[in-house]
Amino acid sequence: MVSLKRELVGLAISRGAVGTRVANLEMLKGPPSADPTYVLAEAQSVIAFAVPLGKEWIPDYLRKVTRMVFKRVMYEKYQLIGAIGQEIIEHLQKRGFRAVSPSPNGVYRPEVSEPGFAVPDFSHRYAALASGLGTLGWSGNVLIRGRWAATFLGSVVTDAVLPPDVPLEEKLCDDCRMCANVCPLRFINPKESQSVILGGRKYVCSKKGNHMRCGLACGGYVGISRDGKWSSWATLRYEVPEDDSKLMDVFMRAVEDPASSYIRGHLFFKGARKASMPPGRGVLARSLEDTNPTCCHCALVCSGPREWRMKLMRLLHSSGAVVRLEDGTEKAVKPEELEVMFPR
Repeated sequence: MVSLKRELVGLAISRGAVGTRVANLEMLKGPPSADPTYVLAEAQSVIAFAVPLGKEWIPDYLRKVTRMVFKRVMYEKYQLIGAIGQEIIEHLQKRGFRAVSPSPNGVYRPEVSEPGFAVPDFSHRYAALASGLGTLGWSGNVLIRGRWAATFLGSVVTDAVLPPDVPLEEKLCDDCRMCANVCPLRFINPKESQSVILGGRKYVCSKKGNHMRCGLACGGYVGISRDGKWSSWATLRYEVPEDDSKLMDVFMRAVEDPASSYIRGHLFFKGARKASMPPGRGVLARSLEDTNPTCCHCALVCSGPREWRMKLMRLLHSSGAVVRLEDGTEKAVKPEELEVMFPR
């Protein structure tokens, strides 16, 4: 099994993954979404891996030059995760083992713990933490040595009993909390924390708001900052209430707004609704055309040393707010122009 693990790690690395590692069931004892038996009843091990997003394109995205740079990166990296997962599955199957690779994003359990909160079939973040692939940042994103939070995560769940790695003891997050300062709807709390126990270890990150806050901003609907001076690439102008109980109403209004039609495929994956599409593919079923990133600020700003993060945060905060014109053109305008176009 040591040899098999080495083969699987080598396969993932050769295809572009970084830091591939393994966790077992004991290491994943924790929240429901950390349980790999939900996706494979016979699960014994999880192979966690990450693909880097790069960083050279991030300044242009954050300072509102174009979001197309992230469009292709997001699409290609998610597809790469799907391809790596499938190759690992096939390698394990040739050895007589069962394996599944949960979608990197966009697949959630039908049971809902409370309105506005979604639980994935399996959490790649928990697999990354348990295996020692990375540690938890204040944002709740996984930080990986040399890559910070600028990665997408994938996992393969298998009934093969593979030698596990160990969680990292090193703390990679330096508590700059810039992630909270670049979150337009303050899904990430800048001061309050929450914790989770995974494999007997305690992990601490920011206290999260209702998931609808991230759904509105990262889903591409509403992304104006609280002070009205900057925004994500989302272009609708709805007042987002402080009261979480009212968020679902705002979300549904945004989804049904004719002005949001161009972005809906990003969140609802048109291809995934086709009868011929296998279930559970999530973002892997999304076309390049329907890939329309508008935020991910928390991960993208956290893509380098503190000086780099500070530079990116300043670029974002001075970038203005994006508006979408009738011809579909998107452009950033200054706060005073926005006030004239969309008076409060």
